[in-house]
Amino acid sequence: MYNNAPERRLAEARALSGALALADLAGWNISPSSSLILPPPFRNYLHVEQAQLLLVPSIEPSRCDLEIVGRGMREARCDALVVKASSEGRRTLCCDLGKWGRQGNNWKHSRRLWLSHHNEAWLVPDPAEPVEVDLFYRLTPGPLRIGFEPFICADPDIDAGLDRADAYLAAVWGDR
Repeated sequence: MYNNAPERRLAEARALSGALALADLAGWNISPSSSLILPPPFRNYLHVEQAQLLLVPSIEPSRCDLEIVGRGMREARCDALVVKASSEGRRTLCCDLGKWGRQGNNWKHSRRLWLSHHNEAWLVPDPAEPVEVDLFYRLTPGPLRIGFEPFICADPDIDAGLDRADAYLAAVWGDR
């Protein structure tokens, strides 16, 4: 996927800055003095205590890393948000949300950042991807919870919210 080290480092930087942008929009604090100490290979995961969440920047293709992330979720006993920056085409984020449970983790795939006119941030199903269930998650300072469909409640056009989110990310990445 990445043919050289500089290309790989750029992809890693985009994934990390995208994950931190989501944390900023949600109002999450990422503390270096977290009480959670994870063993390798989970040490690069960001622990968001107030959201009971592992924030995982990733450049792995497809869903190759979700098994490892799932082990980290079991170790930490919390949810995970895997954040990937697109490497081709339109620059955006694609997220996979894992909800931790004692009987196993439950994954929701292909979520994109969506912003309302008032910059309320949501994770919504990517309209370009087949989705198993249309669940929408509002990014707030606490744990991720299912919310009402934001584009019905706040904006009649889902594409406008996705465009606002992509413009926000472009500013984060210095693309505009």
